[in-house]
Amino acid sequence: MINDNLDFEDNLPREIYSADEIEPNSILSFEDLFSDDTQEFSTNSMTIKAEPTVSFNSDDYSALKLFNFDYQELPKLIDPIFPQIGLASLVGSSDTGKSTFLRQLAVSIAMGLDKFVGYKLNPIHRNVIFISTEDDPVSTSISIKKPVSRILKETKKDIQLLNHLKFIFEVDTNADSSNNIIKVLEKDLLKTPVDLVVVDAFTDIFSGDINSSTKVREFLNQFSKLAKAHNCLILFLHHTGKKTHKFTASKDNILGSQAFEAKMRVVLELKQYPNDENLRTLTVTKGNYISSKVKKFSKVLSFDEETLLFQDTGKNLHSDSLASLAYTNPKKDDMLPIIENLHKEKKSIRQIEAELKKSGYKIGKSTVGNYIKELKMLT
Repeated sequence: MINDNLDFEDNLPREIYSADEIEPNSILSFEDLFSDDTQEFSTNSMTIKAEPTVSFNSDDYSALKLFNFDYQELPKLIDPIFPQIGLASLVGSSDTGKSTFLRQLAVSIAMGLDKFVGYKLNPIHRNVIFISTEDDPVSTSISIKKPVSRILKETKKDIQLLNHLKFIFEVDTNADSSNNIIKVLEKDLLKTPVDLVVVDAFTDIFSGDINSSTKVREFLNQFSKLAKAHNCLILFLHHTGKKTHKFTASKDNILGSQAFEAKMRVVLELKQYPNDENLRTLTVTKGNYISSKVKKFSKVLSFDEETLLFQDTGKNLHSDSLASLAYTNPKKDDMLPIIENLHKEKKSIRQIEAELKKSGYKIGKSTVGNYIKELKMLT
């Protein structure tokens, strides 16, 4: 009979053995008890069978199976910036050419070009879906004629390759609508595998509070699931806040909730190059799998108004120096050669500043430092 006044251990039946009655081989060490090789062991009084080790070895995504994946680095659609799968965004202020930039990217993939503004393209299917909420079929036809004509002329590609690019103009977020963007994409992606889906623009398809982290995250989760299910990249065009054109490129410039940036694997910012309407800077402001060397510099692109094509100039600027370019000293072109020569003479920034001021120029130490950075990037 169990005595309720005793502790649990006191209720257990016990047998007392003298030291002479215990066989040496019947004593198991801690390592013996928990060894993978231990299946069964015996004592004088009983035989104990160890339970087989339980693990996730049959699971598709055990750590061992993930470790054995045949990948050394993240597969890229556009090397080294955009991954093959996930969500990404191109952001920027108005009139920087964001839509034109993304149309050129879509055309480049569809026509099988090797590179886009200096980046290597690695498409698998060479199919692209472009959701255009800000343009209509007629304006899009006009917009693609010039760049496509130049590409055809320079590459001798077959114009039939344009059938690898599809535009969609009528979408909404009404769950009951036949034009619901998720339903439309799901239908197309089941029928035709694609490398890229471009959504131009995010604010036109998102009808909730853009400052609500919960609403933005819930909305983007639908696209994240689509991208993973169909092994493609979904690239959103989005806007930056007012007056951010004055600042250096940053993920903090993005309009609305921080949740938007948080859901993106990569964010690029396209900015107008100060005092030159034919140049733009392209900066990686977020990219967890992109090297710090790539993120440290902004690519300088040229934009041709006649062909509506962006091209890599081959020049890179230190991203931190972009803010200093927002205002250009009218005497900058006169000062740059002087700064370059004094810098070669191993003069300090303070000494260069003093020399320039002695010659009548108005300039501070920080501007001298930024001009030196700019000179290094442009040489």
